[in-house]
Amino acid sequence: MATQQPLCGQRLEALLDRLPTRPGVYLMKDLDGRVIYVGKAKILRSRVRSYFRASGDERAFVAKLDKELGDIEVIVTPSEKDALILERKLIQRNNPRYNIDLVDDKNFLSIRISSDHSFPRLMLERRRVRGSNPKVSGRWFGPYTSAAAARQTFRLLQSALQLRTCNDRVFGKRKRACLLHQMNRCLGPCVQKVSVEVYARRVKQAIKFLRGRLDEMVADLNRQMKSASAELRYEDAAKIRDKITAARQTLERQPLIDPAEKDRDIVGLHREGTSGMVILMQVRKGSLLGASRYPFSKIEVSNADLVRQLLAQHYHSGADLPREILMPIEALAGAEDCYELQVLADWLTDQHSFSVKVAIPSRGHGARLVEVARDNAREAFLARLATASILTDRLLRLERRLGLSRLPRRIECFDMSTLGGKYSVGSLAVLYDGEPMKSAYRRYRIKSAAPDSDLDMMREVVARRFRPVLEGSQAGPDLVVLDGGKGQLKTIQTLFADLGLDDVDLVALAKGRSEKKKGKPARERVFIPGRKNPIMLRPESDELFLLSRVRDEAHRFAVSYHRKLRSKTSLRSLLEEIPGVGPVLRKRLLSHFGSLRAVRKATATQLGEVSGVTSKLGQRIFEFLATFKPGSPT
Repeated sequence: MATQQPLCGQRLEALLDRLPTRPGVYLMKDLDGRVIYVGKAKILRSRVRSYFRASGDERAFVAKLDKELGDIEVIVTPSEKDALILERKLIQRNNPRYNIDLVDDKNFLSIRISSDHSFPRLMLERRRVRGSNPKVSGRWFGPYTSAAAARQTFRLLQSALQLRTCNDRVFGKRKRACLLHQMNRCLGPCVQKVSVEVYARRVKQAIKFLRGRLDEMVADLNRQMKSASAELRYEDAAKIRDKITAARQTLERQPLIDPAEKDRDIVGLHREGTSGMVILMQVRKGSLLGASRYPFSKIEVSNADLVRQLLAQHYHSGADLPREILMPIEALAGAEDCYELQVLADWLTDQHSFSVKVAIPSRGHGARLVEVARDNAREAFLARLATASILTDRLLRLERRLGLSRLPRRIECFDMSTLGGKYSVGSLAVLYDGEPMKSAYRRYRIKSAAPDSDLDMMREVVARRFRPVLEGSQAGPDLVVLDGGKGQLKTIQTLFADLGLDDVDLVALAKGRSEKKKGKPARERVFIPGRKNPIMLRPESDELFLLSRVRDEAHRFAVSYHRKLRSKTSLRSLLEEIPGVGPVLRKRLLSHFGSLRAVRKATATQLGEVSGVTSKLGQRIFEFLATFKPGSPT
């Protein structure tokens, strides 16, 4: 029965108090009784109650529950592993609008061997159907990023192992063997040309071959070849020899990326705000057999939840499961996430006859494989980004969240870097349509401002940036971001008023205090003109991603310039301090080597080639500069 009023107040508290303290699944329903979210919990009461705490869950949909939530139902399970299975089934059944549903972005070809028949069928399929539908049961292999490689592997299996490819309807009606049997591409199980036991052995060989294990299949083919040769059937023996060669070549074409030759699935994650890409690379016997891509957008769950739900969905669909799954460090935020990963590993182990290990490698070859997967995820996301509307959606969200006067296509951020008032510099970083525009980056040496005053330096740098804008020789930004708080914001507000700038949006971005007791990092605060309290941005939001990205770019650019100035100045002062090196000789050294950096890299022999530098002095200069290590700015 539909609930007419939102579930809140005393009714909500009474319901929360009655929830069990056992593992299970909870279903949140809207005012019309539709399921809008499904989740699992180790302790149902604690997990559900966390949604309604003042400093609880920060996901976007949680803020809407006070208006949309009509009821909460729970289903108790014997263990959290059972809750994981039930959660996946309920998500498939109800398709809740606030749950994650990651779908492979391209319908790559996969090979499937059915499991619902005494004579399993070999198939090439483009769409992998999830769930336990008996019509699509079996073992999946792939997907293959190359359709040609998938078809070649399929033809090889069909030729070498002669598994049937006809559908069950045709198989059941056939009275005599088809043409494929006559061409030695099918064993003819439809007309009892082969026993169930022999056929089953061929199926096992096919599965091992698709998982990268060639030995048993080749051994069987070798026996057939020798038997044919002994019976003087040399033509048949030659055909079997060609099959062995083709099988070996097929596997050799797969790149070897893991010298340990293990069976692994490797998860790569690249995330930008609420959008990103997850890649699952399938490595068998050390060779890369394929990769599944799962793009996502407008998802604000944590990385740990994102990866966990992806794996549960992927392997629930019948995908080939290895003995080890390597995860990125982003999937681990705390002790609770470690526990979640162990639950996932236990569940996968229960579904199969072998132990499954879920690991997050921090060093060694495993960590390098995860880095390769992460790089692939990033490249796939950027390629998709070029043709998608994600960039525009991000900018629209930022415009609405901050109440800007226009779409911030060009965002400029200013930052300062100094060390006790020395080598003070400023930087400008630019995002255009959400992407770094490095050709527009600028850096500034502080000229007139007090070098130990961040506010004065910020005013000078911003004024210098807007001078050509006011003169009409350059276009201005849509949004200016200041790395700082209220002080920086008020200073630049006054500057804009003095310059007569009233068509540029202005904000300041500053970190808040970390909540150490709750184990939460510091939240970013955005200060806006005319607003007393800052806007607090959610950690995984698109708005924060854009602002922190341009702020980090400005900071990096300022620090690198600051470090360069310190290094040059320190080196120049060192040249002046070397006994026997006067102004004339310093000029000759710089003229001969071209730069201070080249002087420092020169050997004693190379230094001795400069006019006026003896071998003894060259050795002294070399030893003096060898001890120089420039400090890093703070």
